[in-house]
Amino acid sequence: MATGSVRKWLGRPEIWAGLWIAWFITLWILSSMRQPGPHVDMIGFDKIMHTAWFAGGGVCLALARFLRRGEGRPAPAWGRIFLTVLLTGALVGWLDEWHQSHTPGRQGLDVYDWLADILGSMLAVPAARFLSGFLRPR
Repeated sequence: MATGSVRKWLGRPEIWAGLWIAWFITLWILSSMRQPGPHVDMIGFDKIMHTAWFAGGGVCLALARFLRRGEGRPAPAWGRIFLTVLLTGALVGWLDEWHQSHTPGRQGLDVYDWLADILGSMLAVPAARFLSGFLRPR
C-alpha cells in the first residue's frame, strides 16, 4: 500500500472511531479479568499503565473528532476536542473503576487509578494534534 493511500485510510474518522470502540471493549474485557497480564512488582507501574492506556484511547477519540469534517465544515477547535476527550476519559475511567469493584479478585474505585486515567486523557490531545499533521492530505 502506498504512503498516500495509508494516509488517506488513516485520515478517515470512522477508522479512529472504530479503534476507540475496540479500545473500550478491550478495557472492559481486561477489567473483567482477575489478573490481566503479568504481575509487575514496581511501585506505581499500574498508574503508568492506566495513563498510557487512556492516552491511547484518547488519541483515537481525538482523531475521530478532529477528522470528522465535511465539505465547507472546518475541523472542530482543539479546545473542544480536549474537553470531549477529558470528559469522556473521566467518565470511562470512573466506569472502569466501578466495574473493577464488582470483579472478583480486583480492587476498584481507586481514585489514583482514576486520576491516572484523566492524566492519560489529557496527554492524548497534544499527541493527537501532533499526529493529525501526518494525516492531512498533502
